[in-house]
Amino acid sequence: MKKYLLLINLLLINYFLSAQYLSKDFNDLNLNSGGWTTQIIIDTTNWFVDSFGGDDFVKATNYSNGQNFPSNTWLISPAVDLSSATQPMLSFETIMKWPGPALILHISTDYDGTSNPTNQGTWTDITSLALWDVDNTTWGNWTPSGDVDLSSYISSNTYIAYEYLGTANSGSTWEIDNILITEGSAPPPPSGVDTVSIYDIQYTTNTSGSSNYNGSQVYTGGIVSAVRDDSSFYLTSGIGPWTGIYVYSNDYFLAEGDSVIFEAEVVEYYELTELKDLVNLQVISSGNIIVPNFCNTAAAGSEEFEGCFVEVSNAICNNDNPGFGEWIVNDGSGDLIIDDLFYAFTPVLNQSYNIAGVVTFSYGNFKLLPRNGSDVSGFISVSEISRNNIDIYPNPLNDEILNIETNDISPLNIYDFSGKLLYSKMLNKGINKINVDFLNKGLYFIKINSSIFNFSKI
Repeated sequence: MKKYLLLINLLLINYFLSAQYLSKDFNDLNLNSGGWTTQIIIDTTNWFVDSFGGDDFVKATNYSNGQNFPSNTWLISPAVDLSSATQPMLSFETIMKWPGPALILHISTDYDGTSNPTNQGTWTDITSLALWDVDNTTWGNWTPSGDVDLSSYISSNTYIAYEYLGTANSGSTWEIDNILITEGSAPPPPSGVDTVSIYDIQYTTNTSGSSNYNGSQVYTGGIVSAVRDDSSFYLTSGIGPWTGIYVYSNDYFLAEGDSVIFEAEVVEYYELTELKDLVNLQVISSGNIIVPNFCNTAAAGSEEFEGCFVEVSNAICNNDNPGFGEWIVNDGSGDLIIDDLFYAFTPVLNQSYNIAGVVTFSYGNFKLLPRNGSDVSGFISVSEISRNNIDIYPNPLNDEILNIETNDISPLNIYDFSGKLLYSKMLNKGINKINVDFLNKGLYFIKINSSIFNFSKI
């Protein structure tokens, strides 16, 4: 059975898979790549990248020309989006030598990314949560920090920072490497039950669409993406095809955004793969952000996205009343049925819409189920998108340069219609000119912080 390489010997995507939110190993010998910055508070001492014995790392020392200098300098991460994290864990390695003040590890969820951190942002000292090199007499081996639990600091704008201090009489030389923020471990599965990701439950090459786990008892989990009136629900775990599933259960009262794990049986019900007979359900966290899979209408109406939370854009209503409260849209790739199971909407024939929802299979067809009024909106072709202090123009784009103006340093990601990440970088404050000559003509999606925008290249 096909599996993503990242899933081999791991557990559930988003919960058991160590999702990576931040990674910095300095192997590119660039201190600022990925949006990292420094702030010199006292004197001129600053962090810099160095190498020794094949290792590349970041380093700070206040010793120069035979003497120590008073110093205070911060190494600050880019804004890290932990809004979808359940149990984010920070890890890194340190080496130090010579007597002097210890490094201080800070974390903030309201820093603006550019200001002096001693004057702006609420910073919490979490130094005691990590292990550090404490032998100042020799250059020893790298000391792993262990897992530093960041669960209390989950936000879409989380920063970590290392503060270096030195005096006129002393100062250690500190080196840091392999800074990671990943998803931590969830509770262990029950004894004797296979732990299986939603991807592996759903992925199939069977022409019938039947799961390879049909009839099996599994331990799985994900984020609730939609809840029916009868308390049954849809679950998503990750981005891409095969990452959603319908869960038939009336025993739990869950909300969208709940992160859950449980034991269940995989069954095929009239060609719809679902989970039923749930036991040992645990809510790990709530309020998690549900990120849609951006699809064209043909992909949304396919076996690969059954059970997934998807969004189609600029889809024209070509049949406003085929019966049973349904309507049909097409963005040029193929028809997609929109069903009123959750939300009844009266479309306008030949009007273009953006529609989000979960995909189900019934009466021989795949159907998209918008959950509420916010999942359906008219598509408006505009020359400029403005929202949340972010301006994107021109749109549609008929050149190679896309202009993005922001008020803050922000992470940018560009996806294609299937949800595949095509481009990523950190945006600077002000106007950023992004060369997108690598994009073909078509529809694309931009994510900046937690905001998602549609744009097209013509």
